[in-house]
Amino acid sequence: MRTIEIYSTSTCGFCKALKSFLDEQGIDYTDYDVSTDDVKRSEMQELFGGLAVPVIVFDKGHDTQEIQVGFDKEKVKLSLGLV
Repeated sequence: MRTIEIYSTSTCGFCKALKSFLDEQGIDYTDYDVSTDDVKRSEMQELFGGLAVPVIVFDKGHDTQEIQVGFDKEKVKLSLGLV
């Protein structure tokens, strides 16, 4: 299974929906709240150049690294091999 890191905020509905989906699928992830963590917010900006959330990073730092901005359930399912 791919590693997943999520850059999110506690007030973002799409962030909540993403994490709920992953929880329902039993998929582990690491979540960073960029509204309270300046270091992770800067890291997120370096990864994709913006401030939108959620930012999903699959396999961070590896050849298979993939970054998705926003929550598109079908795209996430495809990236995780669930379709």
